[in-house]
Amino acid sequence: MRTSVATQGKSGWRAIALLAALLCACGTADAPSASTPLRLGMDLWAGYFPAVIAEREGLMAAEGVDLEVVATRDTNGLIAEFAAGKYDLIAVSLGDAITLSRNRPDVVVLLVADESSGGDQLLRAPTAGADPSAPPRFGTNLGGFGELFIRAWLEREGIAPGDVIWANVDASDVPTALAEGRIDFGHTWQPYADEAVAAGATPIFSSADTPGLILDVVLATRAGMERHPEAYRGFVRAWFEAEHRWRADPAAGNAAVAAALGLDAAAVSLAGVKLYSLEDNRHAMAGGADSPLASLIERYTAFFIERGSLSTPPDPAAMFDPAVLPEAAPAP
Repeated sequence: MRTSVATQGKSGWRAIALLAALLCACGTADAPSASTPLRLGMDLWAGYFPAVIAEREGLMAAEGVDLEVVATRDTNGLIAEFAAGKYDLIAVSLGDAITLSRNRPDVVVLLVADESSGGDQLLRAPTAGADPSAPPRFGTNLGGFGELFIRAWLEREGIAPGDVIWANVDASDVPTALAEGRIDFGHTWQPYADEAVAAGATPIFSSADTPGLILDVVLATRAGMERHPEAYRGFVRAWFEAEHRWRADPAAGNAAVAAALGLDAAAVSLAGVKLYSLEDNRHAMAGGADSPLASLIERYTAFFIERGSLSTPPDPAAMFDPAVLPEAAPAP
């Protein structure tokens, strides 16, 4: 069975081209006899690591899924490659999922991975305010959820969005942009937020201040799910089994992720991340067009249309399908 986890670096971060591990095919008696290859692209964000654990521990193999995980520091490139069909699955923020629907109208939220509850941060550069007469410069992925996050802070501080200068900066580049004084404030998430703090930046706002605003999801396409419905259902079952195991034994989960991605085990943490369980997903999707997930999709859609980054609103209820969720949660 082929299994690989690839980590691609950017901004001077050491690249780990391909880490291959042969896992025993410890499938259950009713696992499919043939494996279906699926390719998942994701950021280095702890909320997505259940996929890594599920692959590392053979849970995907047991479900007949031959999963390749590619972890990258280039969010924009990741989204573009998914739109071009280079991935079967992608793990990104819900806001990114909505803007992605411009190019992939058949995109589907397969599951809600987590809620950012402090992991996303707005940081102040050491040089911010050096010129009091100059408008402050804010860096984030413009037209995405990061801009909505920053606007929440601006609203709290009584600052009009038109009174600041906006710069398009990828999350992984924010630490360097802050340190070099190219921006005064920047939005990023872990582990990049810690990199920025180590370089002298100061956190001033986090997703703990915006509960429920930033959800992270795993996306697929209708076309892919129709080709291999059992593989996608197997992926979801293995994901929630891994999520359950990680909650039960955080140290073991951290070690599995660190070994798979070539990270220091101490750097793997769920701090600032609330994993979504199977029951959390059921609650988020319950009610179809009236569900909490649909309501949040509508909130993001309204912002993106106002911002000009989206012209045609997606149908919120069509963006997810509760039927793909397993019937029962993993046994305690």
